[in-house]
Amino acid sequence: MKIPSSYWFYIIAALITILGLVTGWYFFFLLVFPLGIFNLSNRKNDHDQ
Repeated sequence: MKIPSSYWFYIIAALITILGLVTGWYFFFLLVFPLGIFNLSNRKNDHDQ
């Protein structure tokens, strides 16, 4: 089963939220995982079609 890339964003966001609520480190994790990473793969697929 292949998970769409948009679902990975939600999974990582949920993990960051849970870790942030528990530890208070969520601002650091948002800097480590910039949101542009998830849009980069979608742009490549749009140009191929």
